[in-house]
Amino acid sequence: MKPYSDMTSAGKLRRLHNLALAALAQYDLDRPEISYHGFDTNLLYRVNSASGERFMLRLAYPGWRTLEDLQSEAMWLEAIRRDTSITAPVVILAASGEYVLPVGLPSIPQTWNVTLMSWVPGRTLGHHLTAANLFKMGELFASLHEHGASWQPPAGFTTRRFEHWLSRGEPNRLLSDPPAVTLSEEVGALPAAWRDLLESMHRSVESAYAAIDRRDLRVIHCDLWHDNIKLHRGVLYPFDFEDTIWGYRCHDIAMAMLDLLESVGDQRYPCLLAAFRQGYTAHLPWPDDPIEPFQIGRLLWKINWMANHLPMRLESMVEKHVPVFENYVKTGKVLHPPQV
Repeated sequence: MKPYSDMTSAGKLRRLHNLALAALAQYDLDRPEISYHGFDTNLLYRVNSASGERFMLRLAYPGWRTLEDLQSEAMWLEAIRRDTSITAPVVILAASGEYVLPVGLPSIPQTWNVTLMSWVPGRTLGHHLTAANLFKMGELFASLHEHGASWQPPAGFTTRRFEHWLSRGEPNRLLSDPPAVTLSEEVGALPAAWRDLLESMHRSVESAYAAIDRRDLRVIHCDLWHDNIKLHRGVLYPFDFEDTIWGYRCHDIAMAMLDLLESVGDQRYPCLLAAFRQGYTAHLPWPDDPIEPFQIGRLLWKINWMANHLPMRLESMVEKHVPVFENYVKTGKVLHPPQV
């Protein structure tokens, strides 16, 4: 049999389809049929049973999230289902009683962690970014934050905390000493002015994380941007909880609002942010900490990702973000980040 590493993308998908079938056989479903849904970090299949039920089967890309991460996601989703009226996905237990199944085949070199969830109806909220819907999104965040603060996770839940702009063990190649990244043979290391600016942003972000009131720590989604939410008949359905972690409200809000800013631009953003805040404060007080430093931290993370994975594009990435950082130094505000 041809080695998996030597196969084309189409060939790998055909082999992974067999892995999906092997996983699905471990659930008590009525004659399920699967069809390819998408492959963006994780491999997703739509599942339809003969009884008319619909599900999503997710094969988590090896090395992207740990088994503990995915089991923690499932634990929180089960608690949300039990304790709240939030319309999040329901994790379907395997016949063995497990939330997450590590599944492998001899023809595939790595184990893939598999989760089966109820189908999330509707269309992603990115198609419906109105003030009314951002108000609802604020209410949703408040409900999740309230539950995340009061819930006592069971044994086995992650202890990982998001307390600085690099929180998943990524190497910091931007600010290593000596510099670990060169832009090109011609340019060499990052220009001193750029490096000084990045170091200034790093210090600002780390100071913001250090100043957070530790009593605000709770379980958070950590990636609940508008396209991880669906709108169906006026109701918001959050999904993609795989980044579930211990963290802070201001961080959680900052990540979602940065994605909103990147989608709608500087003109529409203030109105939609205000609507989100109104929805949130209808249920919980707004966090005391400003969200902008944590948005800057997310931009640093993106640049560092480029340094680690696509260093040939780092020069353009940093150059285009310099005006954003300089404006933040002057005003404390975050401008629409460039698309790179």
